[in-house]
Amino acid sequence: MGVIIGTAGHIDHGKSTLMMALTGRDPDRLKEEKIRGITIELGYVFLETPDGGTVSFIDVPGHEKFVKTMVAGVATVDCFLLVVSADEGVMQQTREHLDILRLLEVDRGIVALAKCDLVDDDLIELAEEEVREALEGTPAESAPIFRVSAKTGYGMKELKQALLDMAAKVDGKSSQGRFRMPVDRIFSLKGFGTIICGTGLSGRVKVGEFVEIQPAGKTLRVRELGVNDHRNFPAGEAGDRIALNLTGLRKEDVHRGTVAGEPGFLKILNSLDTTCSMLQGNVDLLIRQRVRFHVGTAEVMARAIPVEGRPLLRGETGYVHFQLEHPVVAMPGDRFVIRRYSPVVTIGGGVILDTATQKVRSRFREARLSHLDLLSHGNLEDLLFETMEDAPGHFVEAADFIEKTGSEPVDFSRAAESLIEQGRAFSSGEGKTRRLILAGAVENLERKILGCIGTVHRNVPLCRGLPSAHLARKLPPDTPVWTVRFCMSKLQKENKIEKRGDYLCFSDFSEQLSGGARTLADQILSDVRKAGLRGMKLPLPGRRKEDIEALLQRELLFNLSENLISTEGSVEKVQQVISAAFGENHFRLGELREALGVSRKIALMWAEVLDRRNITRREGESRFLVRHQ
Repeated sequence: MGVIIGTAGHIDHGKSTLMMALTGRDPDRLKEEKIRGITIELGYVFLETPDGGTVSFIDVPGHEKFVKTMVAGVATVDCFLLVVSADEGVMQQTREHLDILRLLEVDRGIVALAKCDLVDDDLIELAEEEVREALEGTPAESAPIFRVSAKTGYGMKELKQALLDMAAKVDGKSSQGRFRMPVDRIFSLKGFGTIICGTGLSGRVKVGEFVEIQPAGKTLRVRELGVNDHRNFPAGEAGDRIALNLTGLRKEDVHRGTVAGEPGFLKILNSLDTTCSMLQGNVDLLIRQRVRFHVGTAEVMARAIPVEGRPLLRGETGYVHFQLEHPVVAMPGDRFVIRRYSPVVTIGGGVILDTATQKVRSRFREARLSHLDLLSHGNLEDLLFETMEDAPGHFVEAADFIEKTGSEPVDFSRAAESLIEQGRAFSSGEGKTRRLILAGAVENLERKILGCIGTVHRNVPLCRGLPSAHLARKLPPDTPVWTVRFCMSKLQKENKIEKRGDYLCFSDFSEQLSGGARTLADQILSDVRKAGLRGMKLPLPGRRKEDIEALLQRELLFNLSENLISTEGSVEKVQQVISAAFGENHFRLGELREALGVSRKIALMWAEVLDRRNITRREGESRFLVRHQ
């Protein structure tokens, strides 16, 4: 895992020369850069550490026309090396670069007071004082200042050691999450095709794996992989400078601002909500002002809508919704910078709170502000609870919540367990399939399930219970299947309900008919018996369909045909008639009709019932009794 240091500073203050003196490599690689003597594109050089590690440097342009390139370069760095020329001191781009670093929360850094061989001690002292004033009030105000000269080597040894010491103190990025890498460099090699490079923000990637390219929407296999200054590495991880050679990638599919990541992880966004801080002394952010929006290595135009419904004044911090004119790939927690459309100058920046958000509506403004307050200042537990309250079905998918909020899985688990311990939520599943649901939603669904079963017990006392296949149709149509299964399992564990065969019933429900239910059953069975072996036609006059179905479920009645029923006792009677009339001898359908005293149609029905129950067996046009009384 590497550490990335980005340079910053005004044009011609010696950033690239300093890089060459520190690493022995020229970060300026373009022919035009060599001719003009200025940095136009991002440059990449590497410094080996004594312990075998690597410190990567991203050298950025200092000219005001290339500030957007500078922002792309420092968007993924861990710390900075601010270069100020001793003969010119702090200049316009020095201050703007410092503003950008502060807005991106790149707070750890070192200042190199360069070209000290060109001026006397008085000018060096003055330049150093200017640097201190520029850093005053910023998180980097205590950054050490080194007086150096790349030309003579003065102070270079001390600067190099300080950079290595600073890199050693940087906390490494997590390689445990899902892979994500904003692309900041694209080039082609003969025989290899298009290569994309960037800094790994999270996770790790291996040769042979597939990565997704967004917003192009392509999923391609990693053919070859380079890390820092080395080719043919098996894997790259968060904090490394990674070069990916992807099978089938075309140069027109990617651009600076493209993001490579684990398939299914990256989200394309056209709108987002943020906390935005305006720089002191520049300009106010007006409602629907058009700005240049920088996130990761991307720059797109956007409309800024302060959520409070009034301009966000210079020096203020507030919530701002951005409607993007072109899609970007970003996540909650990512830092951003905004620059005025014209004249182009950095005016503010902050952190993304929520993604894929709706337009700001005045009637929902207070709720929107409360939600953003929670995202900005509240803890993850409160945010998780609020998300469940607002979600359809009052549940969240763990993987979706982690992805949408940018939270760490371990933090989600901690918040979820706290809500569960408080009795405010329940959990179902594990890992990527884990879901969290509000306790109130579970209780509400449990009441509905118990109500459905109780209704059957009250209204159809003959029934063995509610057919489990019928439960879903009695619940609201948008009820997720997994929530029904979860509540069913919970009710069974609590001994409130039981599943007996294909039926759901209360645990204390007795299947033995008694009292009024027994009387009703006897009355219906008596009515059907009166029809004899001819069977009783449905519907039965004065009898409910539900009661008949209940006795069919209990196998006290059975269907001779779709609309004809008989009692189980009649089956025994038919068996006795056949045994008495034919014994072990074969009989034909006509003989069965005569023995039973019914029509040929009814005799055929009885023959089929007896065959299905293996009481008789058919051989050709005749049958014989398998079982005898």
